[in-house]
Amino acid sequence: MTAALLAGLLSLAMGCAGAPYYDTQREWTRRHEAYGVFETQAYVRATLKSEPFRRAYVRHYTNLFALTQDQAAALLELELDEHAQSHVVVCAFYTPDVGANDLNPNRGFWEVRLEGPRGDYVHPHQVTRLKQRDPTFAAMYPYVSQQFTLYELRFDRQTIEGRELAKVGERIDLVIAGAPARIRMGWTLQ
Repeated sequence: MTAALLAGLLSLAMGCAGAPYYDTQREWTRRHEAYGVFETQAYVRATLKSEPFRRAYVRHYTNLFALTQDQAAALLELELDEHAQSHVVVCAFYTPDVGANDLNPNRGFWEVRLEGPRGDYVHPHQVTRLKQRDPTFAAMYPYVSQQFTLYELRFDRQTIEGRELAKVGERIDLVIAGAPARIRMGWTLQ
């Protein structure tokens, strides 16, 4: 077997190793494009970090960074602990008005919430602007590009009244609403 053929097969095998992750990532990613009269109002790509997504994420991250078994186990434990505490959505957001590309609730441009099936909702308890130029984000979230602002939105699993927002098998919706656009995208919890 020639060296070129061997290198090609190895490259193909490594590329296929990421396929299950990208399939899972697409399954848990929603997109919405809001338009006004002949113009774009907002684009959103959002991934719910569900348990199946997190497990696939850890496998892919482990492969990318050649983690040891102990490192991979620690990362999986961290991801599952975080999942038990919060609903987390990674959100790439774009509006043509650069000043409105801000999902931080303190700025007042957008109402951001996660709604449950019974009309309950929670606002994010943490909104973190991520460094979209980080090559890791591009590898893990292929929809990331320069035009989007990348956020991590963390929501409590329970309402202020202590009710569970949604149970397994129920739908939750991410709502981003404001004067420029209204966006709703949902997932059924597993």
